Amino acid sequence: MPVSSNRKKKKKKKKNPILGRQTKPWVAVKNAFVQMGSPYPDSMSAQERLKFVREIGSKAKEELDVKYPALQNWFKEYDALYLLSFCAYYLISHPQGLDPEISGKGTPFFPHYLEILQAFSLSQKRNVSAKPLLNNAITLEEDMKHIGMLLSMRMFNIPSNISTDEDMHAYRLRNDMIMNTTAVRNWAYSHQMERITLELSLLIDEEFEIIYGVKASVLVKVLFEILEHQTSKLNTHRNKALSFFHKKDYKQVIQTYNQAFSEHLSIEKDASRIWDMVGKNLKALKSTLVCHSDLFLHHIFSFTLAEAFSLSKEKCSIDKLRTLLDKLSFQFGDLENSNWEHFVLSNPVNEKPFIKIDENTWFTSLGGALPHFSLSILEDLIWDNTALRVSYTQKKAEYLEDEVERIFREGFPSAQIYRGSMWSNPLDPGVTYENDLIMMIDSFAVIVEAKSGTISDPAKRGAPQRLFETLQDLIESPAKQSLRFVQFLKDNKGIHHFATKKGETHHIDNTKIKYYIPLGVTFSHLGTISSNLKKMIQAGVVKASIEKLVPSINVTDLESVFELLPLEAEKLHYLSRRREIEAHLDYEGDELDLLAFYLEQGFNIGEIEYSKEAAFNLIPKSKELDPYFIAKGENIKVKKPELAMTKWWRDILTNTAQSQKEGWLETSFILLNSTKEDQIKFEKKLKELKHLIIKGKAPNEHNWLLFTTGPKRRFYAIAAYPYINGDTDLRNDVISRIIEDENAKDSLGIAVIGVDLLDEKYPYTFLARRMSTSLFDDLLN
Repeated sequence: MPVSSNRKKKKKKKKNPILGRQTKPWVAVKNAFVQMGSPYPDSMSAQERLKFVREIGSKAKEELDVKYPALQNWFKEYDALYLLSFCAYYLISHPQGLDPEISGKGTPFFPHYLEILQAFSLSQKRNVSAKPLLNNAITLEEDMKHIGMLLSMRMFNIPSNISTDEDMHAYRLRNDMIMNTTAVRNWAYSHQMERITLELSLLIDEEFEIIYGVKASVLVKVLFEILEHQTSKLNTHRNKALSFFHKKDYKQVIQTYNQAFSEHLSIEKDASRIWDMVGKNLKALKSTLVCHSDLFLHHIFSFTLAEAFSLSKEKCSIDKLRTLLDKLSFQFGDLENSNWEHFVLSNPVNEKPFIKIDENTWFTSLGGALPHFSLSILEDLIWDNTALRVSYTQKKAEYLEDEVERIFREGFPSAQIYRGSMWSNPLDPGVTYENDLIMMIDSFAVIVEAKSGTISDPAKRGAPQRLFETLQDLIESPAKQSLRFVQFLKDNKGIHHFATKKGETHHIDNTKIKYYIPLGVTFSHLGTISSNLKKMIQAGVVKASIEKLVPSINVTDLESVFELLPLEAEKLHYLSRRREIEAHLDYEGDELDLLAFYLEQGFNIGEIEYSKEAAFNLIPKSKELDPYFIAKGENIKVKKPELAMTKWWRDILTNTAQSQKEGWLETSFILLNSTKEDQIKFEKKLKELKHLIIKGKAPNEHNWLLFTTGPKRRFYAIAAYPYINGDTDLRNDVISRIIEDENAKDSLGIAVIGVDLLDEKYPYTFLARRMSTSLFDDLLN
């Protein structure tokens, strides 16, 4: 088989994923990569490009300054509850299992559009009106989508004082944070958000109840149940509408409508007049009745105190619950003097999502976003009391460490895991450090430092100083801690006795550890920033070079990564290659985008990894994972995404994991540095060679296949040795010759798959590897 590192590859200057079209519920759409050229002519200088971009941003800002305030006019003409309910019902809700971003046509109506509209509705008194939108519904939708586009495009209005590359990178970094704050909802999947928020609330239940009269967990459950309550009422309304829509006779249509919406004023006595009014057109009649039913959509998104009390499902004071709901509510006109610009980056409705209608009734069009807001709502209430804030902050930090330990214990059941090791450097014995977690398995160790800090509101809005301080605290600080411990362990091989704050002693033997993987785990989600450390370096946020930083992964993303990579070897390979990819590849994307990218070919992308001319836009890739994770939260069975490989390859890795002979992870690591395409070719060649050997037609006395995989600076060799002669000494001699093969001489590692053709044991007879492996790539250059 030809050496794969010599394969000719098509030159790819820039790639950008194109979303497919989701046509069936719960079906993942594969996002293909296409090459995209520069939008600028080659003759355009850097200064000319900057001027061109600034002009786009300036024009967008000018147009936005006119269109954005005009949103208030919608609420002068139409009833706010009707307008918000209409948008929530028709533009936000969608069938289960379908993603409007990839199943609909054109740009979707994003949740933050509705948040902006709800804030505008509160900037004036309610205009109680029965006027329907009719054709203006399309205008409203298009207006909000256009404003959303302008909000993005005005980012190109680059300030004139930005001139250096570092200034430009800092500006882009802040914009990344702003876009994440503006548009990203649910920094985890809803079932993860609900579980974590509930578990955190339980930690301070008693203290919270003393202050607010209601347990924190009860409030959190009410927030989640409001969404379920709305969903149930929404489906009921939709079914009622469908019940009359399919009738063929106008009298049946009106009669069925009255039966379905019996709680509303009957219109059956006016059937003839209505029929004449619509020109005796059945389609027009049905449309008219739908518009009539729309006037009552606000009932879907409203709830009473009695309903909220019943949704709590726990005994609590109904009066205290009312007080809490009021604390999380606005009334119409409350935001009259607010700065409308703040509705984009620090929208007050995100902290107070309810509108109080009367003494016992509240409304929200933002039910779908409540799982996302739930933790910040809870923490806002906690922050109002200093003692509660201190207690919660300490418990939250311990909770994060608990979660990290749980995830690693479940993900690495055969590993040794130690938490909270206290250690000192012999060169500086007066300073004591603490490692959050070390996981050791075979010759690998993962050193984890966890940070539970919260992103401040100014940081979310992109305020330079606060954002940079946040990034330094959540990303740079854990990197220093983990790398410091890694260096200590590398310099001090042997058995260590580390005390812990809990009075235990960890006896850690790192004699056989050859590979260390440092990792930072955070509670906060920083979008594409935390998954691309080069942005921080380029922006001057940190002065450290890339090898002095470590990957930073949000705890729920880490959970998702481990869930989709069931083998311990896969997890280690991802974490180690994740650090290398981050150092070398130019890309845009968050952690789950990277995970989806990894599942395609294990980050085995050849020489392009080191190309300075290629850039990957991975941002929509995580859409491929959504059907599985969202369905899991709904207890619906959907096929789990997995790393692409042939059945034989997976069986080899699974069998190796079960046997766990010394060095099994190094061998597995080498095997994982191959694409499914290479595996298929390799298996085909092996099948042909086995046939020749059995027929006695093989070209040599001892025959093997060998291919290399990976770019020149980081390549591995994988060989297959099918044989008939079972003499052990002879077999070992041939293995030595394979390992010393000229094509594998400079590889980081070589693995040999042995197959005894007279006693063929599936998936292999033996596995061998070169002992002097050096599996990791140099992060420099």
